[in-house]
Amino acid sequence: MGFFRFRRSVKLFPGVRWNIGKKSSSLSFGGRGAHYTVGTSGSRTTVGIPGTGLSYTETSGHSSRPSGENSGCAGCLGQILLLLLVLGGISMCVNSGKETPATAKKTTANQPTPAPTATPPPFPESRYWPKEVRISAPVVLTGTVDGGTIMQTAKPGAVLSAILSPDHKTVTLRRLDITGKLPIGDTDFVERARKAAGN
Repeated sequence: MGFFRFRRSVKLFPGVRWNIGKKSSSLSFGGRGAHYTVGTSGSRTTVGIPGTGLSYTETSGHSSRPSGENSGCAGCLGQILLLLLVLGGISMCVNSGKETPATAKKTTANQPTPAPTATPPPFPESRYWPKEVRISAPVVLTGTVDGGTIMQTAKPGAVLSAILSPDHKTVTLRRLDITGKLPIGDTDFVERARKAAGN
């Protein structure tokens, strides 16, 4: 009389396989040359030299009872326990990459608090704006005098009449009837205004 044999091997991760049989279940770790198998019927360690046919196997934990006794509920219970163990390991691997809100909050709490940045003082009121400024960059002054165009370059260090633009970004500079513009940072406009305001 023949018999029915069922066996299936499922790859869970690289180097890890789940072996399912009719009466037992096991997990195998490793690959060619060396692997370790643990299951409901015991454990087995195999070490060999690939390509030579030479190997050494050591087993432990086998029951001395007849194999027929493992086919009852005890065998099913062992497979269920091993399945739960495998599913628990998979769940731990999946959840290990997810940061819980409590962990994220704790990590954030351990981070050093950034030092507060200095708040620049308010821009001086218009009554303190200077009428003249010293420039720190050259500026080209142009204008029309007696029907002709005049162009002149004022060098850094020159003191010129100044009018601040409405957006506080540029200064219109004047010498006689010719004018030019510079960014406010290329003049000492703010420095003079704060000094006049007493800041």
